[in-house]
Amino acid sequence: MSTLQERLDVWRRTKNWVALGNLGEQVTMRLLESLDYTVLGTQDDYVGMVPDVLGEGVRAHPEDFLVIGPDSRLMTVNSKASASPRTCRFTANGDLTTPRLAHGQGTTAYSTLRGNLVSPLDGNTYAQVVKVDLVHLKAQIFEIDEVGKLSAVGTTPYDIDHLVVDVLAEHPADMPPPSVR
Repeated sequence: MSTLQERLDVWRRTKNWVALGNLGEQVTMRLLESLDYTVLGTQDDYVGMVPDVLGEGVRAHPEDFLVIGPDSRLMTVNSKASASPRTCRFTANGDLTTPRLAHGQGTTAYSTLRGNLVSPLDGNTYAQVVKVDLVHLKAQIFEIDEVGKLSAVGTTPYDIDHLVVDVLAEHPADMPPPSVR
């Protein structure tokens, strides 16, 4: 069995983005639960029912997590794992650099559409992104505001080395699965 760093290095070197992304989602789930988020569902819970619930074609995909935050807000959470020294950096004030979002992911309409997977709402949902830095083994939560700007939540990034070790210990000979439950 290889060490944590050896496994991460192999996935980075072979550009196994699936393994790194799956690890990021597993870590995000554990981090959210440790911070008193209530996870209502994950992407895998909703993927087959999206067209029926949303009344849209198969191009509409659920977000990584639908949660109730510690402040009782319904929100979508997207997990973004980073494993490149170029994208895993810190800002001058000690935050992780903001994660990259695909076009449209930072809009209120995007998160509200996905929030409606739980229940049709009379308003908009909130959205957050968790950046999982697999170089420094840190994670930070970013709030997406109504104009798509990301801002760090909390005072400093969280240490996640123990979460990464736990996930990889559960999957010693293979990559973590995409399903987090």
